[in-house]
Amino acid sequence: MQTHNLIQGSPEWHAHRAKSRNASDAAAMLGCSKYMTRSELLRAVHTGLRAEVDPAQQRRFDQGHAIEAAQRPAAEELIGEDLYPVVGTVEVDGLTLSASFDGLTMLEDTAFECKTLNDDLRQALPHPGPEGNDASTLPKHYRVQMEQQLLVCGGQRVLFVAASADGDVRRCWYTPDAELRSEILSGWA
Repeated sequence: MQTHNLIQGSPEWHAHRAKSRNASDAAAMLGCSKYMTRSELLRAVHTGLRAEVDPAQQRRFDQGHAIEAAQRPAAEELIGEDLYPVVGTVEVDGLTLSASFDGLTMLEDTAFECKTLNDDLRQALPHPGPEGNDASTLPKHYRVQMEQQLLVCGGQRVLFVAASADGDVRRCWYTPDAELRSEILSGWA
């Protein structure tokens, strides 16, 4: 994996994302995103124009970043290693794929992905976990993002954390899925 000295959310990070095949866009590329259609993604890629973030979205993003920061120490304790946020790329079959990681270990073998807890995630992850929860029950758009992250970093697992501001936390381990990885590569091609 080639790492890039980019701060997530910075103008340079946005410029990198605008010309990359991003893990966070992979679900839209496959047509399984709740937030963007494949047509909307194609339009954004070809025109360079993306919908502006409105104040309500920005508040949700800010809350999500606060939840992620609050969950990082517990994730590091569970993983047993420090995590660092990083942006990385890898070339696979002539495609340059990108991923922004909420956290990655120094050996790049374990990643941390944090989302704001919602009803879909409560249903998929009924226990605090990670024991007792099965990543295969996560909605596909989350699994697609993590699969591309593992493809980019060459990692073996992702600690997926879904948490609310009031302290409800659910966790599971996501591990590589060869069939989903093949679908992602075919989709980007």
